[in-house]
Amino acid sequence: MHTPDTIAGRFRIECEIGRGGMGTVYRASHLGLGRPVAVKILKPEFAADPELAERFMREARTMAKLRHPRAAMIFDVGRLDDGRPFIVMEYVEGATLAETLVREHRLTPARAVRVASEICEVLAEAHGLGIVHRDLKPSNIMLTERGVCVLDFGIAKVLSGAADTTRTHATTESGLIIGTPRYMSPEQCMGRGVGARSDLYSVGVLVYEMLAGRPPFTDQMSSAVLVKQATAAPPPLLALCPDVPRSLALAVHTLLAKNPINRPKRAADARALLEASLAPLRVSAEALRPAPFTATIAALDANRSVLFFRAAAAFVTAVMLGWLLLAWSHGGSSAQGSAARSDVATVRAAVVVAPPRPTPLPASLSLDEAFRIASSVSPRGKVSDARVMRAGNGQVIAAVLNQPREKAMYLHIVERRGRDFRVTKRVPLDVDNFRGVNWTADVEDIDGDGDDEVVCSGEETRPGDVPNQRFVLYVPRTRQLYTLRVAPERRPSNTVHATWSANALYDDARRYRHALRQRAFATSRTL
Repeated sequence: MHTPDTIAGRFRIECEIGRGGMGTVYRASHLGLGRPVAVKILKPEFAADPELAERFMREARTMAKLRHPRAAMIFDVGRLDDGRPFIVMEYVEGATLAETLVREHRLTPARAVRVASEICEVLAEAHGLGIVHRDLKPSNIMLTERGVCVLDFGIAKVLSGAADTTRTHATTESGLIIGTPRYMSPEQCMGRGVGARSDLYSVGVLVYEMLAGRPPFTDQMSSAVLVKQATAAPPPLLALCPDVPRSLALAVHTLLAKNPINRPKRAADARALLEASLAPLRVSAEALRPAPFTATIAALDANRSVLFFRAAAAFVTAVMLGWLLLAWSHGGSSAQGSAARSDVATVRAAVVVAPPRPTPLPASLSLDEAFRIASSVSPRGKVSDARVMRAGNGQVIAAVLNQPREKAMYLHIVERRGRDFRVTKRVPLDVDNFRGVNWTADVEDIDGDGDDEVVCSGEETRPGDVPNQRFVLYVPRTRQLYTLRVAPERRPSNTVHATWSANALYDDARRYRHALRQRAFATSRTL
């Protein structure tokens, strides 16, 4: 169909600037104001479909509710003479993230986090209005002089009420895939209800691509990408780019969790997670900068003039010199040494303006120390086993504790909090019909993210019987617990019955499920 030179008598079409799944975008000029605008017109092949036309118009109504400086604003909406709907919106100058990645291939961690944080800023307001984008991808992210601008909420849907997810909209039930497979969440790939966390998965994919130069899953066939997106674990980010901070890689993989429950609940939480992952780098870089004594004094009150601080620094220096001269003149060499020591203490007291940070767990914590620390924070029980685990913020102790009063065994996770050690997680190991057995702990980096997980194993063996076993796997990073119970069948056969915790059956728990199965495999061949 022919596109008119002028639309609605006010917008003169100048040139085509892009094509999307549903429409073509033109650059146009507002005849009255003389400013550039973007006009999006539904593609001719969709014009005869009232359902698609209605979805297109819904884009205008959806975006009109969102008035955020980092989202393209809508100015007008209407229909052409041939019935095709159009939207007039803000013309955003800049380069898309897709164009930037083609040119630069990869972004630095700081820049990638800044882009993702600004995307989350837009999403936070959109989700607050009940709007889910559902098609976040590099071509929908503009990088401008003012920062990020998110485009095309064209397939966004409005959530009903305050629920986090809803059923798929009726207009998407005809088999049409809504979204771009490389950036779609697992639940979206499987046609399930999507919510705010679906957009956060897409943010995770965007950050992954900005850091690695490629998204987690690629294939020439879109159907293959859909399957991988829904079922396969993403390749470890650190394996593709070892220079990325491990804390940032962990944050990205948290966003890429297959189960929405394991992702941040809100866009603000995702933004905080990403920004916090680079906080240690900022602290380290700041600590390496030389800090002269006068600069340290000046930092105590940034609101005063430089002249005042220079005078204050000179005054303090004069006072210190006066004390030195006074001590030297009255006390000889011995008193001079004493005054010098006192003066050094005075300087240190002036420079240190904040209390020192608590020291982390030792880098090489021994098992004896682990037993001692775990016992000190668990006075009412006896530690039967303890292990030292690698964690993002240092080391963590996993201890198996026998509490005689409760006649139960527990897994205690012990971490430093401030100056003390505390039990931050208490996991019951015994269950009904499985008590009074010995438990052991083992640590291993099961999911390959650089942090250890702990697996506790308990076994009850009777002569001539298949062992009755229970395995408990705890992931400190996500605070998730996965269990497997292996018990002999109640019939005269050498078979067992396996009972999994519900979360162990999710696709993103595949590695944990495999680890538990391997531990039970030696005595339970039917698993």
